[in-house]
Amino acid sequence: MTDQHLWFEPVELLSRCSLNEGLLWVWADRVPVSNIYREKNVFECLEDWECERLNIPPAPPGIRRAAHYRTEERLRRRNYGKMPKDAREHYVQEGMEEAEAVRKWLPLVTAAMELPATELFLNLRRGQIEALGKLLPDGVEIIDFLEDQDSYSRGDFNNLVDSVIPHDFWTMPGIDWLSNAVTARGHCYCDVSMSVEILMSLFPGERTPVDGAEFVGDFLLVKKSAAGDIRQPPRRALGRPPAFAWEAFHVEVAYLIKSGRMPQKKEAAIQQMVSWFASTQGGQTPSRSAVSEKLTPYYRRFFADKN
Repeated sequence: MTDQHLWFEPVELLSRCSLNEGLLWVWADRVPVSNIYREKNVFECLEDWECERLNIPPAPPGIRRAAHYRTEERLRRRNYGKMPKDAREHYVQEGMEEAEAVRKWLPLVTAAMELPATELFLNLRRGQIEALGKLLPDGVEIIDFLEDQDSYSRGDFNNLVDSVIPHDFWTMPGIDWLSNAVTARGHCYCDVSMSVEILMSLFPGERTPVDGAEFVGDFLLVKKSAAGDIRQPPRRALGRPPAFAWEAFHVEVAYLIKSGRMPQKKEAAIQQMVSWFASTQGGQTPSRSAVSEKLTPYYRRFFADKN
């Protein structure tokens, strides 16, 4: 057996995918795979190499938390409990830096996605794809909903239920692809989703027949032919990133904090946890921005006065 053979593990597709998962399928054939580590906002888990393939800059931290809607006033009126004043100032400064980074990134991505986004929008508008979403109460903004969903306790909007979004509600300017939301007529739906089966029937994606494929146990084996006529996939084919063990990551972080072995500086912790992923996942590592975002709540809670 040589390393020229390709082994594939079967996966299941989602029954419903988020708005930006649907966009990434239309845009780049990024398959909406069912995964316990799945994030509904696919942009936050884009690897740097995927961004390069899409001809967009690397995704900055803060995407999941809708940092482009963030204001200094909003950050300052939060309840920080007994957090020291200098720690609160650090939190506000970091939050505004994230907001600025996302605002600079967003126009570049919007321009790059224009054609596939328009194609998906037209199918939503024509009613060819039925989308569901959670209708926000009056006065509630997209960032209110997303920050509530990002909390570590039961949120204020957990009782909202999915309802069908009328097809004539859709407008191109009203779609926030980044936040999985659509706004029109003074109303807003968040947590927008659609049927993967219908999506793929309308946008089947590029298909490449492969000869010499066979199941071996639970895996699919594609053998390199003697004539070398099987096209090899790219070094890292565009698709969902590796399923990183984020639950184990959080357990490891908790252990390091409890044992007093967590680096005081966040940058050092990022490097340490990237190395941890490399040693525990066969050399595969998430992006530094993804690790940074997962570490942020810990450093705000336990190390705010040192960062």
